[in-house]
Amino acid sequence: MIILMRILVLALVSFFGLNARAQLLSQAALDSTKEYYSIESAMKEPDKVYRLQLTKKKYKVLPEEIRHFRNLNALDIGKNKLKELPAWMGDLKYMQEFHAPNNKFKAMPEVVCKWKHLKRLDFHQNEITGLIACMGGLKELTSLDLWSNELEDFPDEVNGMAALKFMDLRVIQFDQSEMERITELFPRTQIFFSQPCNCGTP
Repeated sequence: MIILMRILVLALVSFFGLNARAQLLSQAALDSTKEYYSIESAMKEPDKVYRLQLTKKKYKVLPEEIRHFRNLNALDIGKNKLKELPAWMGDLKYMQEFHAPNNKFKAMPEVVCKWKHLKRLDFHQNEITGLIACMGGLKELTSLDLWSNELEDFPDEVNGMAALKFMDLRVIQFDQSEMERITELFPRTQIFFSQPCNCGTP
C-alpha cells in the first residue's frame, strides 16, 4: 500500500508539474517575459519559450523546430518570404499574438482559426485576397492589422470576432458601399480605411 501511495504521489507531481509549465500567460506577464531571437537559443530551453521573434531570416518555410515550443504565446515572423503556414502550427494552442507582416501570403492561413486565445493578428503588407469564415470563431481577438493587402472577400461570418476593438484596412481599395458593409459588421470596432475608390465607376 505504501508503495502504491508513493507511485500515486509521484504521478500527481509529474502531472501537475507538466501542466504548470504549459500555460497561457497574462498580458502583463507576456509583455515582460524573455524574448528569444533564434531557433538555436530557443531549443536550449524549449519549455521556457513564450515569446519568439524570427524576423528577417529569409524563411520560405517555417522551421519545424517551432512545434516543440508548446508554450509559445507570441510569434513574430515578419519580413520573411513565407506563403503559407504548416498545419502543425495549430497545435500551438496558447498563441495570443501572431505577427507575419511583409511576407508573401496570398490567402489567410486556416490554421489561425485554431488559436482560440488569439488577441493580436498582424498580416500587414502581404497580398491576401480575402478573409476566411472560420475567423468568426476568434472570440478573443482584439486587434487585426491588414493594411496594404488585396482584400476582396470579406465574408459576413467574420463578425463573430465580437471582441475586436481595432482593425487596420488602410491601403486597400474598397468602394463606399463595401466600407459601409464592413463597418456594419463591426459596430464596436475602430476601423481605419483609406479613401474609398470609385471602382467600376466610368
